[in-house]
Amino acid sequence: MKPIVEEVGLWLWRILPANPIVVRVVQGGSRRMQHLWIRAGYLTILFCVLLVSQYVQGVSSSLVELAKSSSQVFKLISTLQLAMTCLLAPIFTAGAISQEKDAETFNVLLTTPLTNAQIVLGSLMSRLFFVITLLVAGLPVFCITMLFGGVTSREILLSFGISACTAMVTGSLAILISVVRVGTRGTVFSFYVGIAFFLAVGLGLGWLPQTYVPESIVPGVSEGMTWLSLVHPYWALTTALNRAIPPDALLVADYTWPLNLMLAAPYAAYMLTMILVSGVLIGVATLFVRRGVKQGESNWGILLKRRLARLLGRDRKTRRARHVWSNPVAWREAVTRGAGASSGLMRNTYLIGGMLAAVLFLVLYGGGQFSTIASARQWLIGVVMVEFVMVLFMAANTAATAITRERDDGTMELLISTPLTSRYIIWGKLRGLISFAVPLMCVPAVTVLLAAGLDWFRGVDPPLVGLVSALILPLLLAVYAAFACMVGLQMSLKSARSVQAVLAAMAILVVAAFGLSACGFGAAGTGAEFGALIAPLTFVAAVILVLDPEQIMSAGRAAGGTAQSVQALMVIGTVVAVGLYGAIVAGTYRSMVNSFDVIVRKQSK
Repeated sequence: MKPIVEEVGLWLWRILPANPIVVRVVQGGSRRMQHLWIRAGYLTILFCVLLVSQYVQGVSSSLVELAKSSSQVFKLISTLQLAMTCLLAPIFTAGAISQEKDAETFNVLLTTPLTNAQIVLGSLMSRLFFVITLLVAGLPVFCITMLFGGVTSREILLSFGISACTAMVTGSLAILISVVRVGTRGTVFSFYVGIAFFLAVGLGLGWLPQTYVPESIVPGVSEGMTWLSLVHPYWALTTALNRAIPPDALLVADYTWPLNLMLAAPYAAYMLTMILVSGVLIGVATLFVRRGVKQGESNWGILLKRRLARLLGRDRKTRRARHVWSNPVAWREAVTRGAGASSGLMRNTYLIGGMLAAVLFLVLYGGGQFSTIASARQWLIGVVMVEFVMVLFMAANTAATAITRERDDGTMELLISTPLTSRYIIWGKLRGLISFAVPLMCVPAVTVLLAAGLDWFRGVDPPLVGLVSALILPLLLAVYAAFACMVGLQMSLKSARSVQAVLAAMAILVVAAFGLSACGFGAAGTGAEFGALIAPLTFVAAVILVLDPEQIMSAGRAAGGTAQSVQALMVIGTVVAVGLYGAIVAGTYRSMVNSFDVIVRKQSK
């Protein structure tokens, strides 16, 4: 018996703690300045949100009010931590195996004595180690809220457990996709869109009363726990933080096992379910490690494509000539399949889904399905915010692979050997990326314009969205998209690999967008004039405050502010924001043009 226990212990020791992949990645990553800055940025965001939220709550006159405000702050930073976990975990894990394939070291890895399980678990845990380190590093920030009361250690542990399990399941899914598919940029891009779509759809459905568990509905309130708490991280977090009260175990005892136990403790059920799903995904991934050695598509994929082409009449060897733009680099980046921005399936899925969401919202709003204007406005803000954040991340992600893709595919040397100058190449990349992102930003802009036009046509007063807000929102969305594209393009030029570029671009965008948003909400609470002038500079907060200027006006009425003055200052702030971010984009563009040749030749050595 003792030899068997020793063999099992040695196997467990080799599969994770002594896994060569884990040791190599953890030791190498711990010394990178890039990871240090990410940790510092993550903690800075949490701490700044903590301070700003506590400042907005105000100084409480009693211990009871102080405990209530501390509980609200804790719920806010817990939600923020979960959102950043969903953002960072796919970045670190999606390229774990694809990066080895891009560097052409994957085949060498398969010749080592490492088993399939060691390769998959080593790639997963070595990347998740960094995410778990971020969670542990943020623990002192959460413990600060316990000093004011209203927060228990149980709530903190549940919050961290839900975030860790979410990171594990997203990481396991990313590893599976990386094993099955070839190519880093396609993996990261499609995986991000899929995760964002699942989170957005689940978040929207969870607000519908039709998804509530009947036994959890509070009498007289008509609110309860949604069924999605068992599979969606945000709704599981709401039950852990007592925002939604789970039904009593006796009320759900009639449900079949194990559903009755899951409904009584949805946060525990979510964590256990995610662990089991992660185990299944890891097991499936181990089966594809050596089956995916062949570079290219599988036989069934080739046959299926040929059969579809034959049915659609596209199997002929000739095709019509395509019209190329005056700048072929921009045309290739925005139109052809050789660019990361040309993921037609993801782009069309987003456009169709956005249009369906707009039509559904307008039908419900026009039919009087919302109880109040404020309720309808909150739904509109939710739809626009989900679309805005998705486009912002998609733009940064595709831009971050615009130049690194050329290195990975070996076409950079061919590109710089042409008569094209660095200014021509960079401008073509930027123009193509903006041509990709701006149509996507039109979806939320058109949704808001249609809502404002509907109220104007019906003569509704007060309207859901003012015409001024509907007109300045497209300008802000366009300049934010250009800024995200330029950030990603800058990181793509400076980074050697696609995963590094995506990671750096996402980190900068998160720090800028959410950091400035905290400042925007803080400014909105201090006064109408200052808040209206600062709001357009603050990304996420700008979209919310432009669509709902009542949040600024409520602070301004106490100081004598009027709706006309708030709208006028918001227009001025929009002009300032367009000029400021336009200047940042132009300055970064000139800097990239001047350093393009030096950086490209240095990285080609």
